[in-house]
Amino acid sequence: MRESKSKLRYSQGQSMVEFALAMPFLLLLFVGILYFGRYFLISQILLYAAQEGAKVASRTPNLNDPDVRESLRGFAAGGSSSNTNSPIYAALAAAKLLSQGSSGDLPPAAKVEILPWDGDGSVADGSLPQGTVGVRIDYPMQLMGNPFKASAPSVNIAMSMNGSNPPVKFLNFTITQRAVSSQEIYQAED
Repeated sequence: MRESKSKLRYSQGQSMVEFALAMPFLLLLFVGILYFGRYFLISQILLYAAQEGAKVASRTPNLNDPDVRESLRGFAAGGSSSNTNSPIYAALAAAKLLSQGSSGDLPPAAKVEILPWDGDGSVADGSLPQGTVGVRIDYPMQLMGNPFKASAPSVNIAMSMNGSNPPVKFLNFTITQRAVSSQEIYQAED
């Protein structure tokens, strides 16, 4: 009888040790699934918004006018909302990526550009083929925290109990999506 109790205690202790050793890996797996799932969700929402914006931009005359581009973007250059009927604004609002969820402004690090007019000519803008218009959306990616608050820390997960190994970092960064469409309306050159 005494022998079976000691075997039971031994197996319970062994299970606790195995669980303690497996827990950091399970935590890393769980946080990794959350991180990449959130990345792919935001990335697909931004791609959809850019595609819808490019479709509307291809049919919009006078894109060389900054007011027309601001109306199409739905946001002013600083990220404040200006046209809630814009397809870009509507897509971001439906996904609750704005300051008040389904309404409001963009986060401070986000921007929406109608290319080639709003672009700065950098490599990120790329060169658009003649007769096309593009929409580029930059949005901050954070695993935890609020993108509307400045500089949220990256998430670190330690993989060892004694801290001898460096932690695994899930960094905050900017997701960029771009869509291009052929212009259906002739744009007069300046």
